[in-house]
Amino acid sequence: MIENYYKIVEEAILALGIPAELSRGPQIGQWNLKKGKFDILIDVWEQEKNHLFQIVAPICAIPDDNREAFYLHLLNKNYGMSSMAYAIMDDSVFVKYTSEANALTQEIILNLLTKVAFYAEQSDFVPAEI
Repeated sequence: MIENYYKIVEEAILALGIPAELSRGPQIGQWNLKKGKFDILIDVWEQEKNHLFQIVAPICAIPDDNREAFYLHLLNKNYGMSSMAYAIMDDSVFVKYTSEANALTQEIILNLLTKVAFYAEQSDFVPAEI
């Protein structure tokens, strides 16, 4: 069953003009794409008998100074986002979308990839030197 979701993801990647086999990650169910200066990571996995789909784009490191203001800025930005959010893991900020995989289509994946890339590129707090 999960292989069906892998196939849908790979068809969407191919629709972008990228050979899916060149974007496969180190583990089955992972793909790595590049949009400008940003990486876009796709994962499909099984957890507690559910199949999950996720797209994340690492944006920047959390600054050492003014963290409270930075977190507030992220929360304010989240309010205007559609179906995804800025998330923090360790000391990094990501644009993140996660859902159950059961409703995935190639069109939905393409729309989500476009949206993640848009939000990553519009992240006005990202240092230019990334």
